[in-house]
Amino acid sequence: MKKWVITGALVAAAAVSLVAAPKAEASSAKYTIKQYRTVKKYKHGMKATFSYQLPQLKGSSAAIKKINKDIKKSLAAEKKNAKQLFNYAKDGANNGFKNLSYYDATTAKITYNKNNVVSFKSEMKWWAGGVAEDNIGSWTYSLKSGKKLTVYDVAQGSKASIKKKLVKGAKKFGAGTIYFESTNLKKMNFVLKKGKVYVYPQVYGYNMDKYFTLPSRYK
Repeated sequence: MKKWVITGALVAAAAVSLVAAPKAEASSAKYTIKQYRTVKKYKHGMKATFSYQLPQLKGSSAAIKKINKDIKKSLAAEKKNAKQLFNYAKDGANNGFKNLSYYDATTAKITYNKNNVVSFKSEMKWWAGGVAEDNIGSWTYSLKSGKKLTVYDVAQGSKASIKKKLVKGAKKFGAGTIYFESTNLKKMNFVLKKGKVYVYPQVYGYNMDKYFTLPSRYK
């Protein structure tokens, strides 16, 4: 019913608030998480809510500006998803559906913020009738260069050894030929947390939040 959204994004919204970040450690980043929210109501008690938390780093360095700009890139995609959500609710109301609350809600939190690396995780929950969907998104960056890091940049070992572990981990959740033909392992979602790399292969819709771990270069 709805295409997957891996990175998460932003939509113009009626209400915006800021969530204060904890005090940054040495070689870490200060940040805010902006809260965007839009609610639309239709006849017969139908309602649709779109909410999104957008991490943004504080600072004016070239690297910080590059990171913030990259996190915002999926803005257009999320706007389309918001329109899709509202259209489903409107159509449902026009077809006699009653008292249903559709939603597209994305939350974000920081999982790692030291050693000049910052890692965020987003969780998206979506429902517009039928089967509910969950999805994981992630951002991990070098605070020195502003470069978005891949799993090969942060996991311990050679690229070949990391690749073998990624394949093994994805197969654990049922990945087969079609999955590997259509998936770039370099772009797998992951976050850094507690000295490990948490990898989300997202093989099927029902286990999008499942993960396996790899040893991390960053403790």
